[in-house]
Amino acid sequence: MVDTNTILIIIGAIVTIIGIAGFLNPNFTKIINAPGGPRLKAIIAIVAGLIILIAGLLIEIPAN
Repeated sequence: MVDTNTILIIIGAIVTIIGIAGFLNPNFTKIINAPGGPRLKAIIAIVAGLIILIAGLLIEIPAN
């Protein structure tokens, strides 16, 4: 696994965790830049984080 894939996995996990935290405590959704209420922001963060996470796991991005 290349360093780029590892970074994508870490970023995807962080965004997903922020989205899950947004469901538990709506104050976390203030850092999510998306339109809508706290639940919609949390759902958007979870979906975006999972897409980034899956892209990091499935697609091998070359280093050079």
